[in-house]
Amino acid sequence: RPLFSGISLGLGRGERVCLVGANGSGKSTILKALAGEIALASGEHFRTHGLGIGYLPQSPDLSRGGSVAEYVAAGLADADPADYRVQRALDHLSLDGAGDVATLSGGEGRRAALARVLAGEPDLMLLDEPTNHLDLPTIEWLEQELLDYPGGVLMISHDRAFLNRLTQRLLWLDRGRLFEME
Repeated sequence: RPLFSGISLGLGRGERVCLVGANGSGKSTILKALAGEIALASGEHFRTHGLGIGYLPQSPDLSRGGSVAEYVAAGLADADPADYRVQRALDHLSLDGAGDVATLSGGEGRRAALARVLAGEPDLMLLDEPTNHLDLPTIEWLEQELLDYPGGVLMISHDRAFLNRLTQRLLWLDRGRLFEME
């Protein structure tokens, strides 16, 4: 049975939109499809030519190993671990770039995945549960980063305080249909 059908979603520059719905309703699947991680069974997916998309999955795969800096740099088009954007993201998220990504704790792994998205400076960020495993100072830092971010953000979160401070639009996915909440 289809998770969703006949939905339409547009996101403009500078918009911060939250997607909510019951567990298993297809929220993460929508983000994966928009990120190009999975193909739609039917329908069409349009995006502006050259649009840079940064995707934070709910459970990033850190099992391949390598340094944290290499993992973060993989989010860049030119993938250079010494790039200033990688170093800036590592510094802001208090990560040791020389550490092995496969040995990171849950919170460190989430911060590394966030650093990877942020270092790429995408036009659109798709964030699946961005505050999971983060401490309060890091959540507060992330809130400010997203408030200052000039691109579009589509996020899934159950953190009501986080969403109240950031969200401009709220979308509800219910039984395969998408509704805009007021």
